[in-house]
Amino acid sequence: MQSRIGKFQKILKAEKLNGFIVTNPTNIFYLCGFKGISQTEREAILVFNPKAILIVPRLYQNEAKKLASKDLKVAIVRERNELWETVKKNIKGKIGFEENDLKYAEYRHFFQRSLMKMSMGHDFVEKMRVIKTADEIGKIEKAQIITQTAFEKLLPHIKIGQTEEEIADTLAKIIKNLGGHGLAFESIVASGPNSGLPHHKTGKRQIAKGDVLLLDFGAKYQDYHADLTRTIFVGRAKDEHKNIYTHVQNAQKKALFAIAKGAKSSKVFHTANSHFKKQGLDKYFLHGLGHGVGLEIHEAPYLRAKTDQPLEPGMVTSVEPGLYFPWGGVRIEDLAEVKKGKVRVLGKTNRYLLELEA
Repeated sequence: MQSRIGKFQKILKAEKLNGFIVTNPTNIFYLCGFKGISQTEREAILVFNPKAILIVPRLYQNEAKKLASKDLKVAIVRERNELWETVKKNIKGKIGFEENDLKYAEYRHFFQRSLMKMSMGHDFVEKMRVIKTADEIGKIEKAQIITQTAFEKLLPHIKIGQTEEEIADTLAKIIKNLGGHGLAFESIVASGPNSGLPHHKTGKRQIAKGDVLLLDFGAKYQDYHADLTRTIFVGRAKDEHKNIYTHVQNAQKKALFAIAKGAKSSKVFHTANSHFKKQGLDKYFLHGLGHGVGLEIHEAPYLRAKTDQPLEPGMVTSVEPGLYFPWGGVRIEDLAEVKKGKVRVLGKTNRYLLELEA
């Protein structure tokens, strides 16, 4: 954690900032190791000026004091509403802030009338987070392996007549029993025509023979996320459905190869989309090809048509082509680590079409 504080201080110096206010809870955790309970309330603020000061209310004093070091000072206030007053006392000069997190009401109340110069931070911490350490990649892969194992253990439990919600509940229990530290996000269990909705909300529809069953889910492990999508055919798959599955699978293989060859993010997207276009299927590809995964389930890099980001060693991204129709949809998703001159899929790749006799 100390090395991250030092690296961030170098970024501030290069940007000619006297200090910085970090309010995003995930970024605070990444830089100094402090984690509160709520992601929606201000439970801590990390200030650089240029020394790092973690400011927390006294209900977190025991956790925060354990993090104190020569690189990190800890300041305790009585209540949460005193956090910003303490921030003001510890900053001066040209100060950066997180433009995607600082609320306008906070800025207006505490800084609008001040003489200090405020500067938007342009995702400084997020740009640090995009390159993972070996330890971080290990935690993501552990989460992904738990997720993949959970899928395999779920299959015998899937029966005709079960609801999507029942399958999701079983999946959550399996993940917990395998050592997962909760779900990375609310699982998507989409059956029949619901599988044609990329972000279907799991409901009470019952599984029927002939259904396409799409599962998009992930485990968390030591604060790091996994993300996996598998498509199952309940009973014998129709030839049309098999054909679509093969095209989605091939699009993913081509995208992974493009990553290995060093293509930028937009090029990787267009590699998959071009495969669909040659088959006259690109209009059924409704979303980006992938996103980074780490302390958050969606973070940089993003594999999109107009996001021209170089993919560098240490990045971890999902690769998830999908095609969606009125009868349902097919999506296959795996996580890939970008390495110099190659790509490594975390855990196991999906290499076969699965027909489930439920």
